[in-house]
Amino acid sequence: MKCTVCGQEYGVAHNCAGVVASMTQEEAAPSPDGFAPLYYLRLAFSIVRWDDISIRRASRDSKAVFYGAFFWAIAATIILLFTAVPQMLKTMPISGPATIIGLIVGLIVGLVIMGIITFVQLGLCHLIAKWFFGATGTLIGVMRPLLLGWFVNALILIPVVGTLAAGIAWTAVLMLVFEEVDGIGRLQAFLISAGINVCFIALQFAMPMKH
Repeated sequence: MKCTVCGQEYGVAHNCAGVVASMTQEEAAPSPDGFAPLYYLRLAFSIVRWDDISIRRASRDSKAVFYGAFFWAIAATIILLFTAVPQMLKTMPISGPATIIGLIVGLIVGLVIMGIITFVQLGLCHLIAKWFFGATGTLIGVMRPLLLGWFVNALILIPVVGTLAAGIAWTAVLMLVFEEVDGIGRLQAFLISAGINVCFIALQFAMPMKH
């Protein structure tokens, strides 16, 4: 079905946003040509500050996914250096060059695992929004701003309250992106984001227990 007011196609449910507003000059401005890491870094910080215009700009910018993946890799590496590497050093029975090689291999494996988890998390959120709430965005459209804003997960490194702080910050970013890009209601976006986030956090806590 298609809404006669906003033009959004939907399935089970639909949160009508009214007549679609035309883009502002700021939102419609093209992204810079060439190598522009500072521009995308500013865009990333604007996204985590809940700037809806920056979120929509990033969702339509084909280059944002590459810069987002780069920023994601840096943030994920920092998290692994302060969490996984110390544990690896304690359990490694070897020393010297073999230790360095082992750490590098461990970091690569850790990045691959974190990449898979991130993709599955974002994909699940988008599919739920699509199937149950008539989301109109695309997976690549939501991944662009979310990869740029993923670095808020580095808050997990804060002692004691890090996991809670990272969970709240990441849930907020997820919610705003799915609301702006997928076109679903804020409450629906929050329920999806918080639900999936809680499941993944619980899974992370369960894995060491199994080990």
